[in-house]
Amino acid sequence: MLMNKSGKANIVANDISFDVGNGVFIIKDLSLSLSNEKSGLVGLNGIGKTTLLRLLVGELEPTQGEILKNSNIAYLPQDYLLDPNQTIAEALGIKDKLEALAKVKAKEGGSKTLESIAQDWGIENRVLKNFEKLNFKNPDFSRRLDTLSGGEKMKVIIVKLLISKPDFIILDEPTNNLDLASRQTIYQLVRDWNKGLLVVSHDRNLLNLLSQILELTPKGLKLYGGNYDSYKTQKTLKEEAQGRHLVSATEDLQKIRQQAQKTKEKQEKRSATGKKSREKGGQPKMVLNTMKSWSESTSSKLKKMHKEKIEDAEKRFKEAKDSISLKNKINVDLSNTQVPKGKLVVEMKGVSFSYTGSKDLFKNFSLKIHGPARLAIKGPNGSGKTTLIRLLLGKLKPTSGEVILGVDRWAYLDQSVFLLDKEKNLFKNLENISKLDRDLSRRWLARFLFRDKAALKDISVLSGGERMRAALACILAGEEPPQLLVLDEPTNNLDLDSIEQIESALLNFRGALLVISHDDKFLENIGIEGEIDLNKSLKV
Repeated sequence: MLMNKSGKANIVANDISFDVGNGVFIIKDLSLSLSNEKSGLVGLNGIGKTTLLRLLVGELEPTQGEILKNSNIAYLPQDYLLDPNQTIAEALGIKDKLEALAKVKAKEGGSKTLESIAQDWGIENRVLKNFEKLNFKNPDFSRRLDTLSGGEKMKVIIVKLLISKPDFIILDEPTNNLDLASRQTIYQLVRDWNKGLLVVSHDRNLLNLLSQILELTPKGLKLYGGNYDSYKTQKTLKEEAQGRHLVSATEDLQKIRQQAQKTKEKQEKRSATGKKSREKGGQPKMVLNTMKSWSESTSSKLKKMHKEKIEDAEKRFKEAKDSISLKNKINVDLSNTQVPKGKLVVEMKGVSFSYTGSKDLFKNFSLKIHGPARLAIKGPNGSGKTTLIRLLLGKLKPTSGEVILGVDRWAYLDQSVFLLDKEKNLFKNLENISKLDRDLSRRWLARFLFRDKAALKDISVLSGGERMRAALACILAGEEPPQLLVLDEPTNNLDLDSIEQIESALLNFRGALLVISHDDKFLENIGIEGEIDLNKSLKV
């Protein structure tokens, strides 16, 4: 058990379970102890990560077991929002204290003594120090939150967290939907924090700042020392060993089955010979009956022995097979998406654009992309990234200037995956979009890890990661897949396995790729070679 300096763990969960009704458990018989380590919690979407956090902070009560908390715990839930109409002081809960201090300062020691509000001075200084650590110097506490940038709002949230003097912090997907500046604030908090921390995230840059990874699986909680990269290395080595174990178990099972069959055939042959001998006569009836009885007994014992051996081998085979997680590798031939190196993919000439009643988002903007370029479109939230894509694809008309699309085949995919018909199953969607025949459709979906019955799942029941993978399977199938693929935040709210599957699929693509994403690790892994920064000049 990990202990803090006082000799006590910050949070201890003893055999906790959480039943959502009808005997359906999200968490079952789980125990853990958290102290001053910086821990990451990972696992498939829907496995119960957020439920576990809510149990640990007391928002939910376990159906059974107990949770002991020995520290002041601060919790930042998913998609935490501030009231935009509040001032910074109101958001932090220090408005009254600041007003009281201002009055004392104005009266220069009036009826209220400084001693009576000494603690308030401490709060003000602590707030300012925390803002200073986050490079937000001398904030105007009367400033409304709706005038702050995304990064500044995140700093207010972090300071609100810190002024409660926590001993342990719990963060649930803290970088979801944040731009780069806001993410950097979270990274800085984690780097500077020297007490206990538990983070649920699919942001691998964030997970790499932690000292241990907890993986939540249907079989329980597994601890891996080190950051996320270390966890992946350990898991890969373990899976390779499990793979070797599976091969060995498979061979053992085959040998035992073959041996059992040979023994059965020999025994049947002996029984047949004995029967013929008895039918010919020549031996006393008692002797013949004894031989028959012995033969049947021997046959029964051998059959039982081999049955037990086969059952034992089948059990070991099943255990070896169950221990191997789903592989995330997708290998498909997408050579027909190839774009020649010098071919013009898209060009924007002096483009200006604004929405009705708003200022220009783009003014005299020019851009040229050739060949199979892989580019990220970057900029803070609200800077016009999605608008740029809609202009490029002809879904919006520029106020002035010209847009030239140099390829005939293109596809656009956002995180909502609107191109899939939710009323139909995956197999029907692929047939409708790609026009592949039944046999080719099954083989194609298997390449995208939708095997057997998984190919017949309704779109409405697929997870976010499955929907994104299904959409890529449908888009990239057929004789004329797109030469330009545009993705708008494709990894938002996906678990880490799903992100790796999407990365694997995109590495097969040979055409031009434009991606909006705040996930730098994802961009690195799919081979992004340059960026269109809407706050700076084009870098390629």
